[in-house]
Order: sequence, then C-alpha cells, then structure tokens
Amino acid sequence: MTTPSEQAQRQTDEQQDPGLKTIMSERRQLLNLAYRLLGSLADAEDVVQETYTRWYAMSRAEQEAIESPGAWLTKVAGRICLNLLGSARARRESYVGEWIPEPLPDPAEWIAGAAGGAGVDPADRITLDESVTMAFLVVFESMTPAERVAFVLHDVFRYPFAEVAEIVGRSPAACRQLAS
Repeated sequence: MTTPSEQAQRQTDEQQDPGLKTIMSERRQLLNLAYRLLGSLADAEDVVQETYTRWYAMSRAEQEAIESPGAWLTKVAGRICLNLLGSARARRESYVGEWIPEPLPDPAEWIAGAAGGAGVDPADRITLDESVTMAFLVVFESMTPAERVAFVLHDVFRYPFAEVAEIVGRSPAACRQLAS
C-alpha cells in the first residue's frame, strides 16, 4: 500500500518526466536480459542501474530524439554486459569445482506462464526448469562474450540479426555465425 506522500511524489515525478512510466516498464526485460547474459543477479541489477544512469545523463532533447526507448535501453544494456563479460575482472575469475547458479528471488517473475497447466505435477516442472537452466549455463560457459550476447538477443528475445549486429558491433552475417 502506498502512502499519500508516496503517491504525491509519483505524480510529481510523472509530471516532470512523462516518459518515466514507459522507461521503467522496460526494467523487467532489462534485468532478465542482463541476468541471462551474466548469470549473477547482483551484476544484472548493476547493469540495469548503469543503463538508466546513461538514459538520464542525456538531455531531454536527446531522449525525445530516440524513436524506441525500449530498444535503446536494450542495446545499451547489451553493450554494458558485453563490456563486463570481456573485462579483466571476468577473465581473472575462475571457479573451483562445479559452478552452481545463484537462486532467483521469485521464479514466477522470470518464467513465462509459471502457473503451469492443469494436471501437471509441480515437481516435474521444477526438475525440468532446473535441467534447462543448468544446460544453458553449461553452454554459456563455453561461449565467448559476443557469442553469448548474440545468442541471447536473437534466440531468447527474438531480436533480428540486424539489431544484434548494432549492439555487438559486427555485421549481421557475423552475428548469425556467432549465434550458431
């Protein structure tokens, strides 16, 4: 429940920035993208925060010149993830033993259709979800950062290769090869 002062603050924010609701509606997708690329919820939240920082660092005129703010935010988040994956810190880290992904706070927000169908055993759904997650993580560990970004954007989020090419900084043909 929100207090009257929080409601007044929200109305003031929306009056100062009419596109705030549109921009903030992209948060879940950006967080989803960054988590799938990085494998860490903390790093994903940092990427989303940095993406919003870059958005609000632009002038109002620059923001209004962008035709699709959601696409711009996704492009920036993808590039930040790519930079993070290629950074010296990421290359220095090595895992001892089997790498286990960190748990997500609320799986219902991450899995489309988490309610499942009628008559399906919830234990089977959990087992399948864990198996798929582990398979993705094994595949991601063998990929380069650019391959990860191309794969996730194209195969998971259904971005066309032309847009993936802009984000990765390569040609569409090279992105097709990366995603394959």
